Amino acid sequence: MKKWVIGLFATTMVFSLAACGNVSDEQKDEAKSKVESAKEKASSKVGSAKQKLQTKAMDFYTDVVDKVNEVDQDYDAYIADITSDNPSKGEALNEMADKASASADKISEKLASIKVPDLGAKTDNFKASLQSLSDGFAEKAKTIKENPGDTKVVEAADAKLQQASDKLATALEGVGLSGANILNDITG
Repeated sequence: MKKWVIGLFATTMVFSLAACGNVSDEQKDEAKSKVESAKEKASSKVGSAKQKLQTKAMDFYTDVVDKVNEVDQDYDAYIADITSDNPSKGEALNEMADKASASADKISEKLASIKVPDLGAKTDNFKASLQSLSDGFAEKAKTIKENPGDTKVVEAADAKLQQASDKLATALEGVGLSGANILNDITG
């Protein structure tokens, strides 16, 4: 919108100067140069605002990953175990599942407590994706607790988590960043 206003202003200035017959070429050139300078400044301000928004969004994303990684060790260990060639069984599996379930609950709580910074019109997209991730981990915690070691049963919770991750990737793309799969960034 700013570019339109400046462009309209520039065009008006050029026509106004052209209409005045007693304006010298030197004055016309000076006016054109001022208009071009104003365009560049406006363009620079728009670019700077976009860059600040992207920086805020990226800082937010890395903060989310860091906060999840503070509490997800037992969850990661459980996922690695049940997807390995030789998964735990019996009491060892139940113990890991209990820890993983508690860890997934902590992840859910951590995600729910994170405040989304002001990202302009995109703030609500980030809030919704964060809430979806929190809900997904809460569901995963419940599923792990009820079905230790059963990878087939947790697939619905995994699908919900992937949808939430996709939402966050779309939110990142909405501010001009590359979409990322947060599930990959928090695992391991």
